[in-house]
Parts: sequence; C-alpha cells; structure tokens
Amino acid sequence: MQEFDTIEEAFRWFLENVFPELPTTSKVKLRDVKFSYYSEDRKVSEKRMKRVLSEYGEFKTVYQFTKKEE
Repeated sequence: MQEFDTIEEAFRWFLENVFPELPTTSKVKLRDVKFSYYSEDRKVSEKRMKRVLSEYGEFKTVYQFTKKEE
C-alpha cells in the first residue's frame, strides 16, 4: 500500500503507475480527467480524484494529530 501526504500526490501516482495498465475502455473513460489534471487552465476537484481512486482501488483518508510539546 502506498502512502501520500496529499490527494494530489496519490492521484498523480495513480496516473503514472495504474492508469497505463488499465484496459483501453477505462483509459478512454478517464482521458478527460487525466487531461484536466495535467492542464494548467483546468483542474480536477478533490471529490472527483477520490471517486476515481475509489473506483479503481481501495482508497482511505487518514487524519493524524500529534499534540505539540509545550
């Protein structure tokens, strides 16, 4: 299991490592998302990134808190 600090890092990893191995039908379905992610004038929402990641694998959101020492 890969761990990332941001959803953007996780999505970039997905596009670089999982996307190339997907069947052609899935690639066609996701081509607009990929274009929007790498385009400067278009963006992919966090909600859409989470939806794509959940559709093609197991995606978990983890929040951590550590109290500062005073």
